[in-house]
Amino acid sequence: MEELKKELEKLSKAYVDTPENEEKILIPFVKRLLELPMKERRKLLPVIRDLQWIKSKFAGFSSETTCSAARAHFLSAVQFVCANKREMDMAYHVKFDMLCKLLPLYYPTWLMDFINDDKTWFNFNLNYEQLMQLMDMGYLKEIAPSRIAHVLPWITRIRNKEPKGNDTFNSELLLKRDITLKEHIWTIFEYESSIGYQDNCAKEAYKKGVTARDESISAALYRFSLDGHLDRERLLKATLATFHRSFKKDMAGWFAGFFETLQPTTGELLSLQEEMMQIFTSSYTKPVNVMLQQLKNIASEEGFRYQEFIERATTLFFSSPKNSLLTIYALFEKIVAQHPEMKEPCCITLCQLFLKKDESLQKKAANFISKYGDVSSSNLQETLQSYQPEMFQSVHAILSSFKPQPTEEPHEPDASVGETVHICREDNPIPFPANKEDFLFQLSRLFDMEESWEIETTIAAIIAFHPQLDKEDLNRMEPVFQRAATIVANSWEPYEDLLATFLLEYQRLWAQKDTSNTGFLRNMFTRLEERLKGIDENRGAYDERSFKRLADWKPGYSNATCFTPIKHLWLNVIRKIKGGNAFPLLSTPTHTPAYVQATELVRRLAVYQKAETKPCPWDFQLAIARCAMEDKEEAIATARQLLQDEYLHLSLFLLDENTLPEPPYNHPTAWVAAGLVKAPETEFEAFKSFACNTLPHNYLTGDYEWKEVKPKEKSYETDRRLLQLEFYKWHTYAECNSHQLWQEHLIINSKYNMDDSRYMEPLLCCFPNRPEPLIAQIITCYMTFGTPQEDSKRTLACALRMLLSFHCPLKEMSLLLLSGSLLFVDKTVRSYAAELWVEGISTGRINNHRVGEILARLIQMELAPLKRFTTQVYESMYKRSTFHNQQLEALLTEFIGGLPDKPVTGLKQLLELYLELLTINHSKVTDEQILQRLQEWGTNSNLKKVTTSLNNL
Repeated sequence: MEELKKELEKLSKAYVDTPENEEKILIPFVKRLLELPMKERRKLLPVIRDLQWIKSKFAGFSSETTCSAARAHFLSAVQFVCANKREMDMAYHVKFDMLCKLLPLYYPTWLMDFINDDKTWFNFNLNYEQLMQLMDMGYLKEIAPSRIAHVLPWITRIRNKEPKGNDTFNSELLLKRDITLKEHIWTIFEYESSIGYQDNCAKEAYKKGVTARDESISAALYRFSLDGHLDRERLLKATLATFHRSFKKDMAGWFAGFFETLQPTTGELLSLQEEMMQIFTSSYTKPVNVMLQQLKNIASEEGFRYQEFIERATTLFFSSPKNSLLTIYALFEKIVAQHPEMKEPCCITLCQLFLKKDESLQKKAANFISKYGDVSSSNLQETLQSYQPEMFQSVHAILSSFKPQPTEEPHEPDASVGETVHICREDNPIPFPANKEDFLFQLSRLFDMEESWEIETTIAAIIAFHPQLDKEDLNRMEPVFQRAATIVANSWEPYEDLLATFLLEYQRLWAQKDTSNTGFLRNMFTRLEERLKGIDENRGAYDERSFKRLADWKPGYSNATCFTPIKHLWLNVIRKIKGGNAFPLLSTPTHTPAYVQATELVRRLAVYQKAETKPCPWDFQLAIARCAMEDKEEAIATARQLLQDEYLHLSLFLLDENTLPEPPYNHPTAWVAAGLVKAPETEFEAFKSFACNTLPHNYLTGDYEWKEVKPKEKSYETDRRLLQLEFYKWHTYAECNSHQLWQEHLIINSKYNMDDSRYMEPLLCCFPNRPEPLIAQIITCYMTFGTPQEDSKRTLACALRMLLSFHCPLKEMSLLLLSGSLLFVDKTVRSYAAELWVEGISTGRINNHRVGEILARLIQMELAPLKRFTTQVYESMYKRSTFHNQQLEALLTEFIGGLPDKPVTGLKQLLELYLELLTINHSKVTDEQILQRLQEWGTNSNLKKVTTSLNNL
């Protein structure tokens, strides 16, 4: 075998890809391999994997590049006869001609499944015609519809062999085989494909003159539907059915455009009204817009189902964009022209436009009602009365004949405003498993839990219930252990991987006691080891993760250490179980989302004091960081009753505002953590000499300064970050710091370990009283004002959602996150930010004045358009209550006063909003800076009207 490996290496490195070498060198070598048993051939797989890469060193750095095309061609053919389906990762390099030569020699059992697998990136590069030829030759019995949909859009494309030549297209290729239009074409209406991209390329070729006519598939199908090659009715219905298949946005958009390309006739549209109106439930706007435009074409026809349309259009008012609403308005105009009896139903339906914070839309509805509405109708009068609080002042004037009077208070003041919010309440305690059955059920769900506190409670419950478990219980735990093994072998998510590694570590405690020959725990590890030594040998370190101990765990693709404290905490759990120590974890949260009730923390400390044992430092820190800072009198009284010495001093320091640190300091990390919760702005003199206190204080508190973002130097620059914290500078420093505080492991974090709420939430839940250090990193990594990635949207939304669930005052980093999110491109992020402002203002957690300053500064930096903020205010922050309107006025006063002297785009809409607020609040402009600005802006013709109105209040 060693000789064969050397020969493979020599042949592949020297191989030149010519037909002659293929026949004289490659095919004979493959035939020799086929004389060997598969078990022997498989031994070549690690060699093939190594030969795929060319390794080099330069200036002390090593690098790898892919091998030449000729070598890849040689190796892929060899791999074809040595590998199984999962290992065939060079299939892309197996050319069709070579595949036709290999198949008579060797037909793998996995071939059909492999070709039909549309979930892998490592498939053969076979086009539609080649797949059909394989079927003709008998090598394929069937082709999966999803695979057909994947390759069919390429059927019309003819590649240009010249490197810079234009590809051409020929839609007549769709007619080459009868089965193509009879069966296969319908797969693109059922499965995701690249049809949109291919169509655009064909249309572009037509525009450039590469093709004499439009050879796109959409144009071809339209022609075929007219000349009889395709059933036109089926084509129209299949197109409409695509909008119920959960296709991605680009595909849904393509089919919407395709429906227009088919140019349905009036008769066809009338017959398809039911299917078209069903599309009103689509989550995408383009299909809805197209259907509305098509229905508009038949709105004056006798067969138009106008009553049904009015009913179904009701759902569109809540989610549709402005252009869709304007089309509905135009449809209503046509309906009342043809059917006068529908005037009142249309008027009442259009009243929903008053919920839109768009003055022009509200005016449209008001003008319609003024024109067609019956002033004496009590039904219409009552409906208008209910919408009065949402109407603009200009709308009240249009509807004056209906006598709608503006109310002085749009909403009743929020009863919760100014009230103290309790952290630990009757409605948010975290349940602990009541018995062993509850625990086993909870453990079985460990990897499906959505809340961080569920996972932590389950881990804490392992300590409590482990002594009660027997062999029968162990058998019931087998599925979750097997799930953990699968996750560790395949998952790349750090938190999930860490959790699975912990569970396998717990499994080892059982495996050590499982001495029977049939013990499934020992057998499971045996099977995994065999897999590593056998078929997965060529994957190397990837599967070695399955056998790493919890103590050796680290993220698979970065040097970030943010999960290190959690790892140490869970190692402590393993030690507790192994040593028969059933003492509770101090940090297990008692109330959602991550708080520990102060009195309960004192009681837990008393257990350790009575046993004369020390808690794990990581557990102690986390418990203090999570301590709910309320009901302090009760907790202090309990501490004086149950605790003594250092535990008492530490508890009193944490809970009593007037108590200072008092030695001894046997738990220095806990003392520092208590200081950060109690008074984060204070550097306590007693802690400065602690070996763990090595970081600058602002890194522990997250109190960072942020500078102006540099203006765009080049037109293509889009990725502009709000905060640039240079965490990399601390990597060197971190090598010599104490590594004893949670915050020390956060500052050298990596973006790649924070890009999913799956493990963002556990990190944030470590600091419900002071999340600022993590918030600063989130801003640094994800608050970009270009085109954000999905992970940015997801992470920012998660951070805002967690801040909503916490009860801590929002400091500078959180206020920066809130303000930046109000200007962020993603609507979901802006909505969470708006809700955080509404809640934070009600509970006194937000410095409203500072939010206004930050917003003005961000607009001055030209990071985002002003319209995003104005739109979000109208939708989520305006008219929430009288109190909120007053606070919003104060926010806008600070914001407008800080805007640039030169009017920014979108200023008119902001000033109109400000005017509305002042009118509702019965206020006037009194701020001298704004009065001066209004005078300057009044010289702008676009702003003259609104500035005059503001001055005349």
